[in-house]
Amino acid sequence: MTNNHSRAVIKILLTTCILTFGIAHAELDAISQHEFAKFTENNIFRVTIKSKLKPIVINTMHTWHVHIEDKNENSVVNAEIIVTGGMPEHDHGLPTRPQITQNFGNGCYLLEGMKFHMGGWWTITFTITEENVSDMVTFDLNL
Repeated sequence: MTNNHSRAVIKILLTTCILTFGIAHAELDAISQHEFAKFTENNIFRVTIKSKLKPIVINTMHTWHVHIEDKNENSVVNAEIIVTGGMPEHDHGLPTRPQITQNFGNGCYLLEGMKFHMGGWWTITFTITEENVSDMVTFDLNL
């Protein structure tokens, strides 16, 4: 390998490490804040989730507050919300079946039945339907 080629490889590896650390650091910051916000895949809805359990710990049943608004920042007040999730690296789903149990109005919902039974990378997907329009968003959690 030439000196220039070696430097280029090292530069790429360092950049990859910095980007990876930045993403992991952002996940840890979000978990420490217990709140995540993200637009759905087609930018139809903005979903904010907030765990009532602080910190999120393994093997503890807990609830989340979910807030949904449209892209114009209007509250989505009568959404149908389906929650799924799991650990992609372990090829299994959640150990529970989380459900929206209350609609508080103003785009705020209560999600009960959240539980993580082991540490690692989890995904939580919300499928949201309002007035025959559906979209989904997936949140990544590293516990």
